[in-house]
Amino acid sequence: MPTGAVFKNMIDFYFYESNRDIVTENVVKCYSMIRKYGFQPSMGKIKMVEGDDLKGEKLYKVSVIPKRNDKPLSITNFMVETEEVTDEQERKKAKSPVDGQHRLIAMGILESEGKFTFDESSMVEIVKLPEEMSLPLFTASINNGKPWNYKDFNGSGLSTGNAQIDYIERIIGDYDLKPEFVYGLYTMGQPELKANVVKDLKVGIDRLPKNLRLSEDTQSMGDKLLQAFKASKMSEKTFNNGRLAKGLKQFFKDKNPTIEQMVVIIEAMNKDVWHANYPKPKGSPEAKNYAENFAEYYEDILSK
Repeated sequence: MPTGAVFKNMIDFYFYESNRDIVTENVVKCYSMIRKYGFQPSMGKIKMVEGDDLKGEKLYKVSVIPKRNDKPLSITNFMVETEEVTDEQERKKAKSPVDGQHRLIAMGILESEGKFTFDESSMVEIVKLPEEMSLPLFTASINNGKPWNYKDFNGSGLSTGNAQIDYIERIIGDYDLKPEFVYGLYTMGQPELKANVVKDLKVGIDRLPKNLRLSEDTQSMGDKLLQAFKASKMSEKTFNNGRLAKGLKQFFKDKNPTIEQMVVIIEAMNKDVWHANYPKPKGSPEAKNYAENFAEYYEDILSK
């Protein structure tokens, strides 16, 4: 490993040509998970191949180095460099991950920060290439698992660590509503909250917008808006719509109505949503259309 990356126990590792591409976001997620929960062998050791199983593949020695030399190696300041191995003796000794590249990089960074100790015996498993299977096929077969998404966490009971967001998640589950619709109602005047960000939060990865400020006031506003929609002339199929909620947020930002005025607007809306002065757009309405439509109802209120 290069100067500045002090990996006391980390093995030298190599990538081969058929390995998956490194995605920085995946390294960050692995870093956050391992830092919070440690390395969990029950979730799978790093599978590696060596020796003859690497024949025919170009082999590259991996270096994890600072992206900016004036700052130490960290999860926000790293890059991966590779150098092709041509020495046959080095090739014979090389070990290369079939999967787990992102975890290896994350563990290397954690160890350089003094936050982790790598132990090859408990964290690495040497696997043999199955007969009649090429290394690229074997690699693809091991890495064909579907990444977990937001829906996979439904019913998990995992807390986000944020009381307001946990409350919103309970609303989504209790009423069986689309996350993007409920997030919109409960974040009026706030940055957009996304399902994949909430999913990450449940496993300890905080990617919330820095200026997101949820409170009892935003929660109370969300409750009132939700109850207004449920009591309205609109069917749930009609209002349970992320674009509608996004349009309502845009309208709130543009016009700054009171919560009472917003409830009156929702109560005044007919079954198909659209105001008489704002015909339904052709195709799928966008958030902009919904925002302009809410503004038409708002003008009715102001004129009375």
